[in-house]
Order: sequence, then structure tokens, then C-alpha cells
Amino acid sequence: MTNIDNKTERLGREPVGKLLLYFSLPAIAGLFANALYNIVDRIFIGQNVGEIGLAAVTVAFPLFEVSIALCVLICVGAASIASRSLGAGKKKRAELVLGNALALSLIFVLFVCLGMLFLLNPALKFFGASEAVLGSARDYMLIVLLGMPFFMISFVLNSLIRVEGSPRWAMGTLIIGTIANIFLDWLFICAFGWGVKGAAWGTSIAEFLSCLWVALYYAKYSVLKISYKNLKIRMPLVANILAIGITPCITSISFAVLLVILNQTALKLGGDLAVSSVGIFLTLDTLFFLPALGISEAAQPIIGYNYGAGFYHRVRRAIMLALISCLCAFSLSWVATQFFGWQIVRIFCNDHKALIDMTVRALRIGYFFLPAAAIFVVTSYTLQSLGRAREALIIQLVRQLGICYPAMLIMPHIFGLDGIWMAFPATDLGGSILAFFAMYRELGKLKEENVVALKVASDRSSGCR
Repeated sequence: MTNIDNKTERLGREPVGKLLLYFSLPAIAGLFANALYNIVDRIFIGQNVGEIGLAAVTVAFPLFEVSIALCVLICVGAASIASRSLGAGKKKRAELVLGNALALSLIFVLFVCLGMLFLLNPALKFFGASEAVLGSARDYMLIVLLGMPFFMISFVLNSLIRVEGSPRWAMGTLIIGTIANIFLDWLFICAFGWGVKGAAWGTSIAEFLSCLWVALYYAKYSVLKISYKNLKIRMPLVANILAIGITPCITSISFAVLLVILNQTALKLGGDLAVSSVGIFLTLDTLFFLPALGISEAAQPIIGYNYGAGFYHRVRRAIMLALISCLCAFSLSWVATQFFGWQIVRIFCNDHKALIDMTVRALRIGYFFLPAAAIFVVTSYTLQSLGRAREALIIQLVRQLGICYPAMLIMPHIFGLDGIWMAFPATDLGGSILAFFAMYRELGKLKEENVVALKVASDRSSGCR
């Protein structure tokens, strides 16, 4: 217990900047490893298959987002309940949560795989697949479905590994999958010439290996044990798990809907070339946001601990340092998109001039107000850290439903293909303005609470004398 206490007490004792750096590096590394799955697939496909291959993977991506949303629905709530149960010394309760989370994963896997299998063609067409792309996209998804059970199960159980205090092992799940995916993509696409099918096989096998790593942890090293009796669904517990996970699930679903709108609009205005451009744009979007998301994730435990301890000046400092760090990260990404877009895009499509020109223009327009996104990202994570889940959900929904979706639906009618990319700076600017007022209010509250805390401390000191 002393070791655990020392680990948590450092959050309120060590310099905030040092803590933010310490927690940021593994968070960014884990996010980067996870993102490399899609990045590597698209690089190998773009270089070796071309425009049609990129479009095929792009129209299949919303199906991945639906799967991720269902995983998030389970794992966020399960992790929350399991961590509190372990903290209270209720190991059997935590093991019941683990068993029910695994059972839910198996149910959702069955739902996803059967749904995709029977509705694959109409779903891919709805997601933006043209007749020229449909065959490749179908081939890709049929193979990916073989790895989907391993992906969803390892995704959910890996979140519970972190709950036990084994973040390095959890990071290992992502790193093993990423390294395997890179090697297998090279082997199947470059060496064997399997094209899009090779990318799918690489992804599925990598997900299987990640799942084996998770299984090894629970077989030999886990504090919590998986037992048959705990796989029986307990409805009150499941309802609690799903109630906690519904907010991040909605966020993931909203992104899947955005992907569908993007693909459909791009296909209508620019054909398969534009859909391929969307695929590269979104891949880079993930990459450009990674440092800020890692910094914000790292700030969460620092903010939460110090807020709970009443160290409000440290909370304000953590927020401001996170904001400055995210602003610097986004500013570097902005420089990359505005001045080095050609060199970046060529990684995905070699010498396809039309695709490079279109995507470079997309980057310059779409990321024009990228640094402003720092305010929204930090505010969103800060609100969650302070227990303002409802406020965090509200600004997320307003940004998506009130700004992003309308911009994405209206601007292309006015500006054509450029309107797709213009919706992103409109969202970044509008979301940052909304977040600024929420952040300003929270910082004001923290300042007032700090004054009260100092006064109470002063009064106690005077009383002691």
C-alpha cells in the first residue's frame, strides 16, 4: 500500500511540468502505436496498389469506427467500476465486472460480424464505395472480419489491464500489434503482391497476436481471474457499465457518421480520387492530433488528483501547461501542413500528381485554424478530470451537431470540393470559441476556490497560534 500511496502522492508534490512530461511520453507512444495500424495500411496500399486501394480502405473505415464505439461502450464503464471495486478491496466484484465485460464483448462481436456479413455490400455503398471500389472494399472487409473478434476482445480487456496498474503491459498489446502489422503488410503487399487483401490479412493476424498477448496476461499475471460463472450476464451491472460508457460511445459514433458524410460528399463531387484524398487527410488528421491528445490524457490524473486534494493553484498550472504544450504541438503540425504538404502526401501515393495536388490543397485549407483546436481538446479533458462529464458532453455535441455537421452539409453546396475541407477550420474555430468560455469559467472557479482554501488555511494557522 505504501508503494501505491507514494505513486499517487507524487501527483500533488512533484513539479507539474515534470509530471506532465513523465505522463505524456507513454500516453503519446501508446496512441501513436494504435494509430499506426491505419497509417501503415494506407502507406503500403497507396504506394503499391494506388488510388482504388486507398479508396477501398477509406470506405471500410466507418465500420471500424462502429466497432470501436461498441468497445468503448463496454470498456469505459467496466474500467471505471472495476477500478473503484479494487480500490474498495472488492476483488470478486472486479472479477465479475471483468467476466461481464468479456461476455458483452462476445455478444457485440457476434452482432458486428453477422451484421457486416449480411449487409456488407449496401453498407459499403452507403459509406461511399463506387462500383469500381466496391469489389476491393468487400475483399478487404471479409478478411478483416476474421480478425474482428480478436480486435474487440483485446480492446476491451486491455483497458482492464490498465485498471490493475499494468500500463506497460497494456502498451505492449498495441506495440506488438503495430510491429506485426508493419512487417506483415510489407510481406503480403510488397513481397507477395496480395494488394488490398494483403493489408487485410496483415491487420487480422496482428490483431490475433495482440489478443494472444492479452490472454497471456490474464493466464499468468493478472490479479483478476476470468471464470465461467462470471461470464453470466448480470443485468444491473451491465446497465451500469453501459450507462457510464454511453458518452464516449456517442462521440465515436458521431465520428463514424462524419466519415460517412465525408465519403459520400467526396464521391459525389470528386469521384474515387476525392475519396482517396479523404483517406489520406483523415490518416494525417489522426497523426496531427496525437501529441495533443497524449498531453491532455497525461494532464487528467494530475488535474484530478490536485483538484481532489484542494491544490487549486496546481490544477490551474497543469491546465495552462497542457494548453501551452498542445498549442505548440498543433502549431508545428500547422507548419507541416502549410509548407511541407507535398512531401508528406507523397509518402502515401508516390507520384500520383492529381491525388497529391488535391490532398495538399485539402491540408492547407482544412488545417488553417488547427492551433485553435488546442483550446477545445484541453477544455474537454479538463472538464472530464474535474467531474464535469455533462458539460464535456454538451460542448462535444454542440461542436459536432451544431458546427461540424451543418458545415459539412452546407459548405460543399457553396464551394464545391473545397467546401469539404473548409468545414474543418470552421469546426476548429467554432469549437475553440465555445471551449474558451467554458475554460474561462472553470479557471475563474478555481481561482475563487483557491482564495477560499488559502483563507481557511490562514484562519487555521492563526487559530493554532
